[in-house]
Amino acid sequence: MKLACAIALVLLTTAPAIAQINLSDSDLLSALDEARFPAADVNVLRVRIASSTPDATREAEILLQFGQIDAKDVARIEFLAPAEMAGQIYLSTPDATYFFGPDLASPIKTSATAEVFGDSAVAQTNGIRFLSKYTIAARRTVQGADGAELLELDLVAADYTVAFQAITVRVDPVTLRPVSATLFAVSGLPFYDVTYGNYVTRENGDVYVSVQEIANRLFLGRVTTSEILEATVAELPAALFDPEALAPAGTP
Repeated sequence: MKLACAIALVLLTTAPAIAQINLSDSDLLSALDEARFPAADVNVLRVRIASSTPDATREAEILLQFGQIDAKDVARIEFLAPAEMAGQIYLSTPDATYFFGPDLASPIKTSATAEVFGDSAVAQTNGIRFLSKYTIAARRTVQGADGAELLELDLVAADYTVAFQAITVRVDPVTLRPVSATLFAVSGLPFYDVTYGNYVTRENGDVYVSVQEIANRLFLGRVTTSEILEATVAELPAALFDPEALAPAGTP
């Protein structure tokens, strides 16, 4: 009888994890995005980024703004500090990624893998969403550094427009909160190790990860840490995401 009760208890405690691991690919990817990002109504984030090397540490503060143009996602990264970078802007649109600075007459095209600050590229700064951008190539169970069992997923980019063509992400199988990820270069070499930390809860119960650490695999000792300082909702005009609106008035 005791053995039967013990088996039943184990099944009860592991059933939620088993059920979640057996989610469809799209439902699982959606759950990973929901765990990492604030709710869809949040469209403004104030973020502090610290870039550390064996020689020095630099800090910056940026404003992230999100919107939709013609039902497609757009994003704007604007530097608030340091003073020498204030006013620099990266725009992510469905057509291209643009950079603009106070000393430029017009924005220039760049890449989603262009470094914004430290090792945080445009794609990483905006936040890498998995749903619709990736498919799940493999699932397996692994043991984390603390001995806990994790779900490990191999993700493959849906097309060549995605900044990182392959990602391996490790997930808490019960909460479906990503713990860490490895981002791979086009060559297949591991490029960055990302650690997701400090999941926080907003007043309405919405949960998101507020701290992300990026460790460079190629240059040991280079670590970039971003922290969300504020998550808010605002009315954002479409012109904020228009590359043509970045040029100063009167510029041909």
